[in-house]
Parts: sequence; C-alpha cells; structure tokens
Amino acid sequence: MTTTPTTASPRHRDWRAPAAACTTVVLWASAFVSIRSAGAAYSPGALALGRLLAGALTLGVILLVRREGLPARGAWPGIVRSGLLWFGLYMVVLNWGEREVDAGTAAMLVNIGPILMALLGAALLGESLSRRLLAGMGVSFAGAVVVGLSMSGRGGSSVLGVLLCLLAAVAYAGGVISQKPSLAYGSPLQVPRSAA
Repeated sequence: MTTTPTTASPRHRDWRAPAAACTTVVLWASAFVSIRSAGAAYSPGALALGRLLAGALTLGVILLVRREGLPARGAWPGIVRSGLLWFGLYMVVLNWGEREVDAGTAAMLVNIGPILMALLGAALLGESLSRRLLAGMGVSFAGAVVVGLSMSGRGGSSVLGVLLCLLAAVAYAGGVISQKPSLAYGSPLQVPRSAA
C-alpha cells in the first residue's frame, strides 16, 4: 500500500502591513519633491492648509465609518500642542524652507527630526535609548545624507532655507513628543499622527 505524502497547505500571507509600510515610505519620500514643486504656485501657509485639509477630511471620513468619537478630555492638551508645533509650525517652515533649498537637502535636514524625537523621548518621557535604536538612528540618518547628497544640485543652499528646515525638524520632534502622552486617552485615529 502506497501513501501519498500530504502537502501542507500554503499559509496565507498577510501583505497589508508590508504594503502599508511601502506606501508610507513612497508617499513620505515623494512629499519633499511635491512640496518643492507646489511651492512655486502656493505660499507656505496655503500649502500647509491644503495638506492639513486633505488629511483632516480623510481622517474624518475614516472616523465616521469606524464610528469613533472624539478623544477624552485628557488628550486635548497634547493634541493642541502637537497641532501648533507639528501641523502648524513644521508644515509652514518646511514649505518655506523648500523654496530656498532643493528637496534632497530638505529631506536630509528634516531627517534629524527622528533623532531629536528619540533624544527628547529619553529626556522628557523616560524612554530608553537602546543600542539597536542608536544604530537605527545612525543608519537612518546616513541614508538620508546619501539621498540628500545625490539629489542636491551643485549650487550652494540658502542659509535661510537650511535654518528653516532645521526649525522644521525641531518642530516635528517637539510635536510628536508632546502628542505621545495623548495616546493614553484616545485611539491612534482620534489622536492623529502625520508622516511629515
């Protein structure tokens, strides 16, 4: 009597998380080029308002579909601080800075933001700085430098543009850090986060 070997049915692989990560990376990377291009037609404030309205409408629809209400009262101080720093100051100064420097330089400078977030998180929120986190920060910044240098033109960058992009990185980091405690009072949809 012969038996045929049973083959295990292939497991269904869930591609949603990798697809979401790839989409986020592509959209984040293209944002700097898009901002640079749109900056020729729109003022920094108008461009920031357009980006915020698009995000607010999208999140608003998702909240309505999922039937999530507003976050608890304890979330609002962090949401307001984050809104002023991240969604207000960051977007306007980044849009302004990209009028003065190329997209690669802007991306390289703004990528200081995650490093500042980790350092501020350790100093203000008591988070740990593991060796893996420090190594990841180094690799991330090195990648941004490579991309920034490859995309930068041979001309020099405006000092004002560089300072504005650095201010954007600081505002971005401050906005994220001030928002994080709000997540204890609401869901990630109720306490919106941006991708820059």
